[in-house]
Amino acid sequence: MTLQLKKGLKKMNKLEQIINDKLMPLAEKLTKNKILGALMEGFIRTSPITLGIALITIVGNFPVPGWTQYLESIGIMQHVNAITNGATGVLTLYVIYSLAMAYASRIGTNEKNSAIISLAFFIMIMPQTMTTSAMQDGKLVESTINALKLDYLGGQGLFIGMIIALVVTRLYAYLSSKNLSFKLPDTVPPMVSQSLSPVFVVTIIFVLAFIIRVGFSYTSAGDMINFFIQVLNAPLMSLTASPLSIIIIMGLLAILWFFGIHNAVLQGPLGVISLTMVMGNITAYQNGQELPYLLPSVIYGGMMASGFLGLIIMKMFKGKSAKFKQLAKLSFIPSIFNITEPIMFGMPIILNPMFFIPQCFTQIICGFVTWGLVATVLPINLNPTMALLPWTTPIFIKMPLSGGLNYTILMVICFAITFLMWYPFLKVADKREYELEQITAAQKLENE
Repeated sequence: MTLQLKKGLKKMNKLEQIINDKLMPLAEKLTKNKILGALMEGFIRTSPITLGIALITIVGNFPVPGWTQYLESIGIMQHVNAITNGATGVLTLYVIYSLAMAYASRIGTNEKNSAIISLAFFIMIMPQTMTTSAMQDGKLVESTINALKLDYLGGQGLFIGMIIALVVTRLYAYLSSKNLSFKLPDTVPPMVSQSLSPVFVVTIIFVLAFIIRVGFSYTSAGDMINFFIQVLNAPLMSLTASPLSIIIIMGLLAILWFFGIHNAVLQGPLGVISLTMVMGNITAYQNGQELPYLLPSVIYGGMMASGFLGLIIMKMFKGKSAKFKQLAKLSFIPSIFNITEPIMFGMPIILNPMFFIPQCFTQIICGFVTWGLVATVLPINLNPTMALLPWTTPIFIKMPLSGGLNYTILMVICFAITFLMWYPFLKVADKREYELEQITAAQKLENE
């Protein structure tokens, strides 16, 4: 073993020790918080949905030219989309229900009532009509139909849904403690009494939903969820496609994702910037001109490579805890095809203090490293048409096709940075999970 390698291992062990001694106690203290504990449990409860849908999503969007068109031609793609939307497209509803139940359990109030009331509250504040256009007598006519916006039920409404689940559950617990319930005779079946007794409490909560809905209707956004989206979008809309703006946006996405705010919330400015880069580069490429957004596009690719969780999961295969091993097996293939929700919700990474540093800073570091390398010793000849490949195309296929050997080298460097950033935190988390599993097993043996 070389001296350099020994020094590297010594530094890695020192970092693990710091995480164990300093960060782990803080993380454990934070996870004992009722709100954070409920959030983590709520996300874990939804992980079967994200894992269960992975195979259909991969098959339906398999990165082979003409595959999705073929599925559309035989009438299969619409069913793939229906199954996918039935899971991830309404994920916010599942999160609200499971989160409300988890939080209600911790604060000692009725779990089922809290979950169903939170779910109803969220739907009440949503817009329930949509304007659509249709041809009538050869003329395009606009009409209003009753419908719920699927975007709000998916990623865009996730953060608001989390807030509603926590606030409504807490409010329900508080009002229930004030003896505002019906006192029904003992002869009434428990299921009926539990359903009818909180009528006054629920009425107060739904009046609050009414006030919120009316209040936000007078804003330019029109509703609470859209207001939140506009607030987040506003600062980003002013950014242009530059190296620094790409790093800022991608770094912000990583941070927001840690707090449970899905990337879909920022699809407005992201879509504008990414489309500007892709179409500008493709036009210049076809005309034999210099790519106007070469550096931002390359940095974007490097930062996407840093988000590849397959290498992280490979470490989890070698972990001690049964939870991490099983999660690795279930999440490995989806992560290869850029489906990261199973591991984000399953570990969970979202709102887990242990993973704040690697989740929020890995992409930023990779962004600046990519910028520095490409601007100095690792120039990239980019083929921008590869950006049109399906989003499920594995990054280790897309990047070599897009930029040849140099881009491949850059990808490997970003993979290495990602692995080094995550490794010590995963190792400590795995050790803690293993110890908890051992304690649980010992307690089970004692009870037997």
